[in-house]
Amino acid sequence: MWLAGVMGGMTDDAIFLAVGEQLTALRKADYSSEAVLQQVLAQFPELVAGVGTAGESAKLLLVRREMPVVAADSVGLSLDHLFLDQSGVPVLVEVKRASDTRARREVVAQMLDYAANGVATWQNDLRDTVAQTAGATDLGTYLQEQLGVEDVEEFWTTVEDNLRAGKIRLIFLADRLAPGLVRIIEFLNEQMRDVEVLGIEMPQYTAPEGQVVYVPRVVGRTAAAVEAKQHRGTRAPWTEQTLLDAGTEARTAEEMALVRRLINDVKERGGRFVWGAGSTAGVTGWYRVDGEDTPVWNVNVGDATTAGWLYHVLSEYSARHPERVEAYADAVARIPELAAKVAQMRVGGWRGWPSLPLARAAGDERAMAAIVAATR
Repeated sequence: MWLAGVMGGMTDDAIFLAVGEQLTALRKADYSSEAVLQQVLAQFPELVAGVGTAGESAKLLLVRREMPVVAADSVGLSLDHLFLDQSGVPVLVEVKRASDTRARREVVAQMLDYAANGVATWQNDLRDTVAQTAGATDLGTYLQEQLGVEDVEEFWTTVEDNLRAGKIRLIFLADRLAPGLVRIIEFLNEQMRDVEVLGIEMPQYTAPEGQVVYVPRVVGRTAAAVEAKQHRGTRAPWTEQTLLDAGTEARTAEEMALVRRLINDVKERGGRFVWGAGSTAGVTGWYRVDGEDTPVWNVNVGDATTAGWLYHVLSEYSARHPERVEAYADAVARIPELAAKVAQMRVGGWRGWPSLPLARAAGDERAMAAIVAATR
């Protein structure tokens, strides 16, 4: 069993491990380098999953370490760790040791830089990046094992909706957080409606015999911040009518004609829909293909500030119909902008969703022809 206590001053802080009649003191020890702390987080994301996300049962999936961030006025930017939680919320983590002497203004500005540019550029990258992380494992199986995801298409729609809406979580992780940085974290978390900003202190305690204990503690989740986030509310899933209404306001008549055509095609074929619940309206079209319920396309109509997109759901289609995926892929590859993407997916085991702006898809009959090839 575990017994916790404190011995002496700050340099002698310890916790105690009791095994039978033996008591071992594990004393607080500095991390030898920032890289060691980063490796601990990558190997054991559950250390921060509960305290830094939605509760004790929360899970985190590591998308990538050193996630590239594209910014117009900077090159070579990369976020220390990018995770996704089981609710489809992107979690950005920057790791710093207390011995890092950079000013807190620089640390916070760096994180905000990553967040502002990441949400604008990652929408079409996360699916492929997670697929690469999954390796030879089927992407749906991988998400089920790591996050308990039941509906892969709905999950990705939620992820993309969260990115569009800026619904993300920012975590500053360190062995010890300076008081000035803690106050900034608390202030940002209380003032930002859709972004949760947290700090996590994670000191390590070691024993001569090699045992290591990590003790994470969250800061920033003040009563004022919790109340502000609760007022945000949860959106009900979109419906056909609300999606068409939203699309009519944001998209051209030609784009919406394609959306209506897709919806009618599913209805005529006896399929079904999975409606998104994000800030912008989205839906996935499912068909009975060779007797099996199969996702084939996804549409998000965007809003006045973002484009609408049509996605061809090749990855999940290939898992259900390996004997038919080549025909679907060949039809998608006839669209010039998607030929290289399909070739990449063919080599990589069909991981990813080739996507086309609705404005472009509406003017090319080949976009619809690919869906016909997949379902007839």
